[in-house]
Amino acid sequence: MPAPTKTTGLMICAYPRGLFAHARRREIDFAAMRWLTTSIPTSGVSSTPRVDEVCNGGQQHWPDTCLRYHESGVLRCAPMTTHRISYHVLRDHMGGKPLQRDVAVCATPDELEALGRDGFLIREAAINGDRLESLRRALDRLTEKEWPAHRPPPDARPDELPTRSWGIVLRHLLDKDARFHDLLAWAPALSVARAMMGPLVRLRGLSARVSFPGAEPQDTPWHQHLRVIPNPLPPWFSRPHAIDCLIYLDELNDDTGALSLVPGSHHWLDREPPPLCYEPVPGEETLRLRAGSMVIIHSNLWHRALSPRAGKRRALILAYTPCWLRESPHGGPAPDDGLTRELIADGDEEIRELLGLTGYT
Repeated sequence: MPAPTKTTGLMICAYPRGLFAHARRREIDFAAMRWLTTSIPTSGVSSTPRVDEVCNGGQQHWPDTCLRYHESGVLRCAPMTTHRISYHVLRDHMGGKPLQRDVAVCATPDELEALGRDGFLIREAAINGDRLESLRRALDRLTEKEWPAHRPPPDARPDELPTRSWGIVLRHLLDKDARFHDLLAWAPALSVARAMMGPLVRLRGLSARVSFPGAEPQDTPWHQHLRVIPNPLPPWFSRPHAIDCLIYLDELNDDTGALSLVPGSHHWLDREPPPLCYEPVPGEETLRLRAGSMVIIHSNLWHRALSPRAGKRRALILAYTPCWLRESPHGGPAPDDGLTRELIADGDEEIRELLGLTGYT
């Protein structure tokens, strides 16, 4: 893969035949692109990415800003150092076509090391401006549409409400609104997944959780997402890995309900979170972040969401796993008329791989 290239001032950081190419086939509005170059600061983006003299094995490093263009705006991370990892998948011995993958990673090697050690990585205000508003509107429309299937009526009496809940959880977002499609291969999330789990990854799921203040606590107990670890561990047990990108469309604070996690807990293979526990535990950290921020976590990191007090909290959960693992079972089967059928029909091999159709053996 060639190095990310500057297109009218914007750095596109992804595989060359990914969703950006898919969007280009649908005739990008280059007038909008020119507007973005004047409205989005591009300091630190050079016309030709400068490769530093740091080169460790298959990795090269250069300072840049990770951006992803979409017709409705830009998904933008704060300026960061990117580096490239060159993967060679060991399958040549069967005589097939060699599989070489270059990944431009929107994180530094030190950040990846910290993610592996602590189990989480913070990206403040990763999405902002019109794109953040577009995602909010899309989620609000879907929340209103699916409310009757998940929640009591808005005018329900207090005694008709659940004693406690997670709020409203919405599944299969890619099948329900095309405004979520550019998240599928969004480089600040996907490139980190490929850096941590290898080049062959797929979408585990894209869901949302909306929580509201009120008499009914809408928090979560301490939990993990990959609840498959046996005790004792078999000799050939394959430790499960997945990444969840928690994207907060609202400010994360005490009013909207903060996020608590236990650094390093994803390494614990001999214990699990206390059952249905909503209280603090030793070693926990609580995060409060600006709207549009993303927290990338290992799926088995102990974490919990606190209950909103005075404002609703809208969060997207973008999850990736190796291609040879299954998608999330939660939420049941995808809609028969889902929009991912269009992505499969129009998309290239990267899209098919991300949707779980290829990439395994």
